[in-house]
Amino acid sequence: MAKSGKSQFAILGMLAILKKSSGYDLKKHMESSTQYFWKETFSSIYPVLENLEKQKLIVKIDAPLKNDRKRNVYKLTSAGQNILKNWLAQPPEDIQLRNELLLKLFFGNLVPLEINIEHLKKYKKELETKLSSFREIKNELSSNDSLESLYGLITLDHGIRQVSTSLEWCDKAIKTLRSQGIKNLN
Repeated sequence: MAKSGKSQFAILGMLAILKKSSGYDLKKHMESSTQYFWKETFSSIYPVLENLEKQKLIVKIDAPLKNDRKRNVYKLTSAGQNILKNWLAQPPEDIQLRNELLLKLFFGNLVPLEINIEHLKKYKKELETKLSSFREIKNELSSNDSLESLYGLITLDHGIRQVSTSLEWCDKAIKTLRSQGIKNLN
């Protein structure tokens, strides 16, 4: 199933954790949790919420006004919980990696060496920022003894290890490219 089809499971899962939520609140919670491996935009969340409601997998509930504005707040139905649990029990599909940096490096011999090194330096800075965020999240989750935190920490550990390995790879790739550049000058 394509990512867009799986968005419904990301939203059902968030509603299972949050119990009830508006589209805005779903997005905000996802920004501090799943965005590092599953990103949703407002433009994808709202149509999915509408579709889930049509399928009777979620329902709108009365919610207090927020800033004098009516909010649509949703919660899972039992049918939604069943669909989510069924999906969770299925084996995941193969991961399809699409990484523009790797694609550009693959064809890197077609541009000057420094362009590739700059791409790697920029990526390294992004990774360092991400690792810092992961460590902050880890501190928050570690202070909570809930089962939800346990699974969050397991997921987070994958991200920390992946980013740490990618940082090592960046350093090695930059060093390798620089050494090749020196060889080509001789």
